[in-house]
Amino acid sequence: MIRVVSFLIVVAVLVAGAVWLANDPGTAVVTWHGWRMDTSAALLSIVMGILVAIVISLLRIVALIRGGFRAFAARQQERRTRRGLTALGDGFAAVHAGYGATARRLAREAGDLLKDNPAVLMLRKQAAALDGHDDELKAAAETLLERPETEIAALKTLASDAMAKGDTDKAMAYARRALTRGDVVPWALRLILDADISTRNWTNALAILDMKASRDLFTTAEHQRLRARLHILQGRDLLAQGQSSSAARMARTAMDEDGGVNATALYGKAMAAQGKGRKAAGDIEKAWAEAPDPMLLEVYRALVPGETALELVQRVEHLVRTNPDHVESRLALAQVSLAAELWGQARNRLSNLTSEAHPAAIRARAARLMAEVERAERGDSAAVSRWLREALTAGQTAAASKAAPTTVATLLAEA
Repeated sequence: MIRVVSFLIVVAVLVAGAVWLANDPGTAVVTWHGWRMDTSAALLSIVMGILVAIVISLLRIVALIRGGFRAFAARQQERRTRRGLTALGDGFAAVHAGYGATARRLAREAGDLLKDNPAVLMLRKQAAALDGHDDELKAAAETLLERPETEIAALKTLASDAMAKGDTDKAMAYARRALTRGDVVPWALRLILDADISTRNWTNALAILDMKASRDLFTTAEHQRLRARLHILQGRDLLAQGQSSSAARMARTAMDEDGGVNATALYGKAMAAQGKGRKAAGDIEKAWAEAPDPMLLEVYRALVPGETALELVQRVEHLVRTNPDHVESRLALAQVSLAAELWGQARNRLSNLTSEAHPAAIRARAARLMAEVERAERGDSAAVSRWLREALTAGQTAAASKAAPTTVATLLAEA
């Protein structure tokens, strides 16, 4: 409706102008560089109208031509983009399939079509990493460092490459740079923790664990276990260095963090090293009641120096009283009874521990003790040989000694 009214108004104005010019044509004089033209105002208006129409038409033609060129260029760019995206997708598929050479070729093709698109750089990085092309890998990663959106991915690649080359310092520098970002960066935290654990830098590892990012990364239980294990390891190093008082403090902290048998055993050793072994007896007895362990027995036996074999038997009987039928309690009493030449009690405690109902490690330990009983009490070489063979057979399936932990994963597994 508005357009119709506007059209009618324009027509009315034009008609009014035409009528006015017809009734009062007037005279128009045009002078230009010595050239003069006399004509009527009406004719001049018509000529000017025609010129304006021609100019407008020319401008529309030019606009149509330019629009056609732009549309053609847009269609060409769209085709290039489609081809580039296809090459990009095929390249990532080649990386997933392990075809390094194909992935690099498709990365180059995608780069020609899409230029330095971040996705192209990521494909170049992954393709280079797949076939170990370090120079290409580093070049792509360093380019990705320039964009905040891809910085973390680039830092991870560079850190992994540095670790693979044994350059721990450079890898740690990349990881620490990643930690300056606001978000939690799990790989950076784990890399720094693993490096600290492998180099026995317990103080720094504990400082990293105290960061909010670490608390966000690990569950509450995992975080507590890691702290306990690190305190135990630090305490062991301190004890080895003769710092028994500091080792005892670390062990007590680990015990408060539910460090288990390892923490209690360390506490007992540290206290015994200070001549305060009796003060740790109650903690070891409590731990034994919950989870009997040979490590606890070893520490418990050393708490009171200079005691007789019979006095030790009495103390161990007190230790195992809360859990007397446990296999470790029976083995513990058998050991100290053997040392005190209480052959009958030793045999009684070892009864049935060599049967298939028990794990191989238990059978092997019981058989070795039985061999010692036969040797010490009766001198029966045939019986000794029989028990030693049984111990050897069972011991072949027993677990091997554990290596020192070097990563967060091994610490969590041991905790």
